[in-house]
Amino acid sequence: MISEKYSKLTLKNKIIASLIGLALVILSLLYFIVIPTTREIKIMGNDIEAQRVDLEKKYIKGQSLKQLTENLKKIEPKLELLDKVFVIKNHELEFITTLENQANKNQISQKINLSPPQATENPGLEKISLQLYAKGEFIKQLKYLMDLESLNYYINIKSLELLYSPAEAPAAAGDKPGDITISINADTY
Repeated sequence: MISEKYSKLTLKNKIIASLIGLALVILSLLYFIVIPTTREIKIMGNDIEAQRVDLEKKYIKGQSLKQLTENLKKIEPKLELLDKVFVIKNHELEFITTLENQANKNQISQKINLSPPQATENPGLEKISLQLYAKGEFIKQLKYLMDLESLNYYINIKSLELLYSPAEAPAAAGDKPGDITISINADTY
């Protein structure tokens, strides 16, 4: 029926009808195929870009993790030394024994006062205030101080006082004339 109507049209109308039909086919192709495909290509492009950025971040993170692993391998042997620097919780007696051994080694008398541990800014780390009073000859006191400095423990000295008893002055019980009294206030962790 459409073909009968088409055959009755004049040449001019046939050309116009053909052009309109062709335009409708092209518009239909654009609307149903090209535009949706373009949208999908844009979405896919955005997804690919997002994946590229994500992969770049993962690569950088992997490189950073690799670098951290290498750094950890370098410092891991030194971590054991760092652990020895701190007084281990509930092992304060070992620390006191070490201090007493240093005093005995240097032939000086010593009195130790430790305060209870106090919390610090770093979790898992406690500060212990330490007071040391030592009496003895000057040279022995110097050796004692050098031995304290060479201990593996971290001792942060806040103050150090020296009191000299001249040979002419009367000595207190147990003191020898010319002895030095050292008072040290320090923190350890």
